Amino acid sequence: MAETQGERLRRMREERGIKQGYLAQTAKITQAHLSRIENDESGVTDHTLKKIAEAMGVNFEDLVVRKDPSKGPGVLSIDDVLKSESAMIRFLNGERPDKETYEWVRRSLSVIRAEVRRRNDALKGLY
Repeated sequence: MAETQGERLRRMREERGIKQGYLAQTAKITQAHLSRIENDESGVTDHTLKKIAEAMGVNFEDLVVRKDPSKGPGVLSIDDVLKSESAMIRFLNGERPDKETYEWVRRSLSVIRAEVRRRNDALKGLY
């Protein structure tokens, strides 16, 4: 059976002898959030997983387990969150937001996605 995102993160952290509290502090996330990720109780965004990988001193691509819908929570992209209410709830650490918060997050992510695309397009023009 394939390793889940949480299992891989925990294994790699333990192989390096890194304590959960230290990793959370270094990655600037809460220990509770890190614990939920490691226990596959919460999805994790690429952004957060990149911060964790950097804090652990590992390559992001070695740490990431790409999402398989049949396996439960995985890495979320902005597009995942924008497409699905359940992905939005996972993105918000399992909290079901009120309507105003949900719409605010949706609008904010849309703006971020547009800016990322604009910057990527500008970079492509340089090469």
